[in-house]
Amino acid sequence: MSKTNKSDVPLTGIAIGAVALALVVLFAVFLPKAHGEAGESSTHQRISLPASLPGGYLAADRIDAWKGAGAQVKGHEAELVGQVKAELSYGDKQLAKTAPADYGNRIYLKNGQSIFFVQVFRSAGGAFAPGELSDPSKSGEGSSVQQLTKVGDSVCIVDGSVSGPGQVQPSSTQCQRSGDDLTVQITSPGTAASDVAKVADLVFAAVR
Repeated sequence: MSKTNKSDVPLTGIAIGAVALALVVLFAVFLPKAHGEAGESSTHQRISLPASLPGGYLAADRIDAWKGAGAQVKGHEAELVGQVKAELSYGDKQLAKTAPADYGNRIYLKNGQSIFFVQVFRSAGGAFAPGELSDPSKSGEGSSVQQLTKVGDSVCIVDGSVSGPGQVQPSSTQCQRSGDDLTVQITSPGTAASDVAKVADLVFAAVR
C-alpha cells in the first residue's frame, strides 16, 4: 500500500478541542476526497471491524469512545460521532471503488485522546516505504525526517522531527502488517511505532 502524499490533500472540517482538531486533520489526510469521476464500484465486500479492541480501544463512531476527551469536547460528543460516521461512510465508498479486495475502515480512540485510523484488506500487502529515508543523526534539530522501522510483524513509517542527536519526535506513524492474505494498516498522530504496531496486532487477530 502506498503512502498518501499529504501535500496533495486539502484540509476540511471543523475542530472542537485538540482531539477533534487532530481527528479532522487526519480525516483530510488519510481519507482524501477523490477528484473527478470515480470508476465503477467493485464487487468487494465490507469487512466488519469490532466496536472495541483489547486494552481500551473504542470505535470513535460510538459516544462512549469520547469520554475522557477533555472539557472542550464535552457536550459535543454526538456531533463528533456524526462527523466520524459521515467520514467513514465516505471512506467506505471510496474503498469500494478502489480496494484490491474485501476491505474494512474504522477509527479507534484510547482514553478519548489517542486516535488510530484503521484500514484492512483481504489481500497481501504491497511495497511499503516513505518517500525519503532520512538519517536523524545527520539532520539538525527541528528537521523533518521520515524513517522506516520494523516492529514485531509490522513495518512502520514514522514522520517526525529531530528532537536531539539521533532522536525523532513522531508527528505521525503508519504501520502495515500483512500475512495470510490479510493486510492491516494503522495510522496515528504523535504515537510511537511500538504502540501503533500493537494496534495492528490487535486488529489482525480480531479480523483473522
